[in-house]
Amino acid sequence: MPILRIRLLGGFNLSCDDLPVQAVNSGRLHSLLAYLLLHRDAPQPRQHLAYLFWPDATEVQARNNLRQLLHQFRHVLPGADGFLTADTNTLRWRDNASFRLDVADFEHALAQAVAAAQSDGRDVQGAALAEAVGLYRGDLLPSCYDEWIVPERERLRQRYLTAVALLVHVLDAQRDYSGAIQYAQAWIRHDPLAEDA
Repeated sequence: MPILRIRLLGGFNLSCDDLPVQAVNSGRLHSLLAYLLLHRDAPQPRQHLAYLFWPDATEVQARNNLRQLLHQFRHVLPGADGFLTADTNTLRWRDNASFRLDVADFEHALAQAVAAAQSDGRDVQGAALAEAVGLYRGDLLPSCYDEWIVPERERLRQRYLTAVALLVHVLDAQRDYSGAIQYAQAWIRHDPLAEDA
């Protein structure tokens, strides 16, 4: 089974076994895949998806648009059914599929930092925070303007800002001033009004 790598932070990027999949180039398909990936914990009703992505279309047209997007995804990605399960009523990204998602890796690194703060100490916490900050290449799908993505984008952005601020403080406490300055500059780039930075 091929390994699919999906990047949503800073822009959409898809590769299969480290080869870029250029044919997945529709903004609407990027948005649908992002939604399914970020909500992979439960099946998503087709009716909900159709309304969410085509709110101004008739129900028949919206469902037809959804079918066309799914057909496009299956056409451009060999083995697409190994990643996406579909029935007449729902769609779901297979959580057991062979894939890596940068958002999931980012949140996993943040969880490791929280756990390390409670038990392992600053070195392990700092390494986990540095990993998380490194994974955040920019806002979630910055070229997507769908309503559903705005709160998710802001949630991830705030988690990043909290992580980079904490990393600066950890490095400062370790007297790694050059590292603290480097991350403080990244913090300012993402939040120019951050007085602490």
